[in-house]
Amino acid sequence: MGFEFYTPPHIVFESGAIKKFPSICAGFGKHYLIVTGGGSLRRSGVLDTLLHDMEKTGIRCTVYDGAKEEPTPETVDSAVKCGIDANIDAVLGIGGGSAMDTAKAAAGVIPNGGSVTRFLEGAGTGDKIVEDPLPFIAVPTTAGTGTEATKNAVIMSTEGKFKVSMRDERLIARVAVVDPALTVSVPPGVTAASGMDAICQLIESLTTRQANDFCDAMALYHAPRAMKALRCAYADGGDLEARETMSLAALVSGICLANSGLGAAHGIGAGLGAVLGVTHGVACGMLLPHVMRYNIAHGITKYAMLADAVCDKTFVSEKEAALAVSGAVAKLCVDVGLPVRLGELGVTADIAEELAEKSMGSSMSKNPVTFTQEECAKFILSLI
Repeated sequence: MGFEFYTPPHIVFESGAIKKFPSICAGFGKHYLIVTGGGSLRRSGVLDTLLHDMEKTGIRCTVYDGAKEEPTPETVDSAVKCGIDANIDAVLGIGGGSAMDTAKAAAGVIPNGGSVTRFLEGAGTGDKIVEDPLPFIAVPTTAGTGTEATKNAVIMSTEGKFKVSMRDERLIARVAVVDPALTVSVPPGVTAASGMDAICQLIESLTTRQANDFCDAMALYHAPRAMKALRCAYADGGDLEARETMSLAALVSGICLANSGLGAAHGIGAGLGAVLGVTHGVACGMLLPHVMRYNIAHGITKYAMLADAVCDKTFVSEKEAALAVSGAVAKLCVDVGLPVRLGELGVTADIAEELAEKSMGSSMSKNPVTFTQEECAKFILSLI
């Protein structure tokens, strides 16, 4: 066995950790670009409090609040311009995955110049980052993407029909500040989508072609706990214990995906985002049980390792146990309001080939069962 391991060098996990921001940030810069989607952070007063506390300790802040949806090249480039014009020397992303990925990408682009499209895998010019990125601090306000712990920023364009990554190990956050209390106000629909994304990342990382025992141990512990906690957080957003469990699961899912990779649910999820603009967590969560059953039918039964904790019973065979886990995931998707079929997301037979083409990226290549583009198209058609 051999593997490499990437993780943020400093993780702060604590409800109320937002109070520590000034002391955490002080060591990395004097003028921060704060990237956010605005919205709820402004309405709740969290952003104003953050700015006040930062500036009280001598840290200047310039706010870019245009990261409202999944990052596009235009969004990142606008954040880059904002940062360059203000002469910032560090970046803080606070919000969902979109805000953090926008911030992460901006931190990489600002010292290197040009558009983010220069550095995108499979969609840009393929340039590599030369100059070190600016210090980047990640602060999630949803429990899902795990991008606070990853070395890539996912950029999407429905016009260009791509959803790809800007990737470099130097993009990993200097500090990941995870404050579960920031997720309490997240509405049920977003809780469900982001939570299923985290669960998908934990379960897919367990069975990828580059899975390793180090990440397996984390995924096996956190996936069952997250499945139980998501139901609680979805039913009662104020359940802080459930929010803490989900925030930790999301953080760990980011660590797992950064080191073990993902699979076909994320591969096709990227295609759905690129072609139809489908929300990432909805796509990946809905696809997960279907991909699990496909993999099981082709001999992948490692999901059975989750059966005792997820199903609370024993089974006569690994295949039966693995199928029971996939069934439990499918039921969870229904319980938190996710769609069951691709047709519910607007997929029609006439775009199956295009979707398959846009799904053949990095995640698809790590699925434990090989998907050709033709097989992927057939799989998509079977789910309409």
